[in-house]
Amino acid sequence: MVTREGFESVVDFAFSGSGFAAEAAKHAFPSQMFLPGSDLSAIEENIEKLVHGLVHWEPSKAQEPLVAPHPITVEGEDYHDAVDKLNALFLRNLWSDGLPIVPPTEKRVNWLLTGTEFPRDKIIGAILPRGGLATVSTVATAAAMAGCRPEYMPILIAAMQAILDPISYHQHMQATTGSPSPAVIVNGPIAKQVRLNSGYGCLGPNALYPAGASIGRAIRFLLVNVGGAIPGVGSMSIHGGPARYAGLVFAEDEEGLPSNWLPLNVERGFRQGADTVTVLPTSGSTMIWEGAPLNEREALFTLFDFAANMSVPYGAYYAAGFNPHGAPGIALIGRAAAQGFAKLGWSQDAIKTYLWEHSKLPDSPWLRKTLEHFSRRGLFVKDHIGYPMPIAVAPRNIMLVVAGGQQSGHSYWLRGHGGTYGPCTKEIVLPSNWIELLSKAEEELGPIAVL
Repeated sequence: MVTREGFESVVDFAFSGSGFAAEAAKHAFPSQMFLPGSDLSAIEENIEKLVHGLVHWEPSKAQEPLVAPHPITVEGEDYHDAVDKLNALFLRNLWSDGLPIVPPTEKRVNWLLTGTEFPRDKIIGAILPRGGLATVSTVATAAAMAGCRPEYMPILIAAMQAILDPISYHQHMQATTGSPSPAVIVNGPIAKQVRLNSGYGCLGPNALYPAGASIGRAIRFLLVNVGGAIPGVGSMSIHGGPARYAGLVFAEDEEGLPSNWLPLNVERGFRQGADTVTVLPTSGSTMIWEGAPLNEREALFTLFDFAANMSVPYGAYYAAGFNPHGAPGIALIGRAAAQGFAKLGWSQDAIKTYLWEHSKLPDSPWLRKTLEHFSRRGLFVKDHIGYPMPIAVAPRNIMLVVAGGQQSGHSYWLRGHGGTYGPCTKEIVLPSNWIELLSKAEEELGPIAVL
C-alpha cells in the first residue's frame, strides 16, 4: 500500500479489520510531496522499498477479531471522585468523545440489556477500519456511556445493523478525510413511544425528546471505540463536524404527512406502521431559506431555492452513491410546507421530479473532469453522463422526508456522503416486555409531552 504520512494507522487498521496482521506492507511518502512544486525525489529514492513490498512481503498469521476487553475497576474517595477518575481514564485511553460520560457499570449495562431479547453475545458485525466486533453487549456498553435508556436499545441495534450493511459502506465514512456522519431516520409508533423528536429542533438538543442525542452519541462511541475512528489515527477527517458528537437521529413527522403522502419506510418497501430505521451517511447540511408554499407562485419559489442549493457543485454526488439505489441526500420539509404543497396538488413524486430537473449541474470543465475521474474508476456514473448532469440517477433517488416544526418558513438539505452506495432501512425488533419498558419510562420521565 502506497500512502502518505498520517495514514499509516488507517492502513494498518484496514489490514487488521480484514483479518490480516496489522503490520501491513506499506510505504508512506511525506505529505509535503503532494503539494504543488514539491520535490518528488522521494519516489526514486524509495523505489526498492516499493518493489520489496509488492514482491516479497507476505502476511503473517491472521489475528482474531477484536472483542471487548475485560471489565476494569476504578476507585475513588467517594462515588463522585471515582466518576472523575473514570472520565480521566477514558480520556487517556481515547475511549471518550471529550465530554463527560456515564459510567458503564455492569449494573447499568444489564439494565440496558432488558431493552432487547437478543443474546448479549450476538454479533451485529465488525466495525471497520479496526474490525472490532460489535456485540449486543458492546452496544449496551456504548449506550450506557451515552446515557441511553433500555427502550432505546431496539433503535440503536437496528441503526448499527443498517450502518454495517454493505450498502452503507461504513468503512469509507470512518476513514475518509471528509466529514460524514450517519443520519438515522426512525419511522413507526416507536418514535413517539421513546420520545424521539420529529418536530421543532429535530436535528438538535431538546430535553423533551432526549432519545436522539443519546442514541446518536452511542453510535459515535461504537464507531470510535470498536471501529477505531479516532481522529488522526483511524479517521483522517480534516474537520470532523458537530454532527459527530450526537449524530443526526430523528423521526419522520408521520402525523404531519398529507393524507395522500407515504412515510419514508413505506416508500422503501415496508408495511404501513412498521418500526424502522433508515440510515444514510451525510456530509454537511444547508438550511433552505424559502419554505412557505402559500400559493403556486410561492411553491415554485420554494422549490427553486431548494434545487439551487442542491445544485451547488459537489463532486461526491458522482461517487459511489450515483447508482440505481443511491441517494444524493435528504430533503427535509416541515409539516406545514408538506401540507401546503399537497393542497396545491403537488405529490411527493412531483416535488422530487422538480428538484431533480432543476438541480442539474451545467456543463463546465470542473464537471467534465469530475465525471471523467469517477468513470475511470468504473463507477455507475459512466452509464449516465449527460449535460446538464443530474445529481442522481432518477427523481426517486432523492429522499423527501417530512420533519421539523409546524411552521413552514424553512427547509433543510442533508447532503449525502460520496463514499456510500445508498440508504439502508432495517426493521426494529421489539422485546416482549416493551409495554413494561414504556410504563417505566413514563413513571420516571413523566407523560410524553405534546407540542
